Amino acid sequence: MTLPVFGSEERQHSPSVFQVASIAPGKKVVDFCYLSNKFFPTPEIIVQLAEDFESIVRNYPSMQPEQRRLVGALTGFAPEQIVVGNGASELIHLVTARLGQRWLMPFPSYMEYENVIRDFDKQIHCFQLQEGENFQVNLDRLLSEVSQRRIDALVLPNPNSPTGQKISPEDLLAILTKAPQLNTVVVDESFIEFTSVQRENIPTLRPFLDRFPQLIIMRSLGKDFGVCGLRLGLMATANQDCLNEIQRFLPIWNISPLAEKFLRICIDHRDDYEKARLACIHETQSLARKLSAIGSLKVFETFSNFILFKIQDERHTSVELRDYLLQRLGLYVRDCSRKLGLSDKFIRVGTNLPEENQRLVNGIAVFLSQ
Repeated sequence: MTLPVFGSEERQHSPSVFQVASIAPGKKVVDFCYLSNKFFPTPEIIVQLAEDFESIVRNYPSMQPEQRRLVGALTGFAPEQIVVGNGASELIHLVTARLGQRWLMPFPSYMEYENVIRDFDKQIHCFQLQEGENFQVNLDRLLSEVSQRRIDALVLPNPNSPTGQKISPEDLLAILTKAPQLNTVVVDESFIEFTSVQRENIPTLRPFLDRFPQLIIMRSLGKDFGVCGLRLGLMATANQDCLNEIQRFLPIWNISPLAEKFLRICIDHRDDYEKARLACIHETQSLARKLSAIGSLKVFETFSNFILFKIQDERHTSVELRDYLLQRLGLYVRDCSRKLGLSDKFIRVGTNLPEENQRLVNGIAVFLSQ
């Protein structure tokens, strides 16, 4: 039986860190469940963010033109091709509500897209990723299903959560080229910054926006910049009609002054961000190696800042492991038993700082040895 707090899960999302803290030792939680870069922002940035707090809470933020300028300067997207959201979830809601009628998306995946598509009574076909194929997208099978089911809108998180798998630019371009019936192709690049140490090997489709008007790139800036609580995201497309339609349904002030200040600060700390990005990649791979050394775990390759693993010991379930880690050690991991396409043997863990990651590995090893 699961802990009562997990009865509050909504729309396939886990309870917040604040909710689960009441059952952790000392009411302190180390978050491995929600996915963000724990190496950024730096302590210096946090101090700067807290300055002039009264002015921040007493004033309105800037409107979209200034927000787009700031986000463009920080991410490399052309300001005229983006809108800035109060988190990616705001933009996911608008895009899936306003565009497409017959959607296809993979599973297991980030299911808020599915939630919103169903909320608006759109048709949805879930495309199963196979464990035997390491949850990678089978291009031929996907294109066949797009054609057979007369799909006009497609979602592809790249990398995908919770699997950590990436799709090559070549395969993504093949989809855009070989499936002209797709009027909307959403590529969610919220974890794209962690796919490669070398920036030139990051498989973003940003350079191809002008070539494919049906292409929409979605990004949650809170994940790679480590500030999920500030609620920052972007949607990018070269399709001006699409941009205008989404803009039409955005509130005039949808980004807080605190989030805007964070953007301004980060523009002057891009070197610090790059160091943090690399540190996160290296620590993720280190954590994957340590987990792989635990004999009863199957650890899947990852191209992100999180790791999916499968418990191969029939005596234990993901719910039991999650509850043990939380109650005994205050470590909060993502049980994937409610994820479509997985089972009660799968856990996803987001990378934390090295000391906390070692605590996690030790805790899992002790639990599985019982």
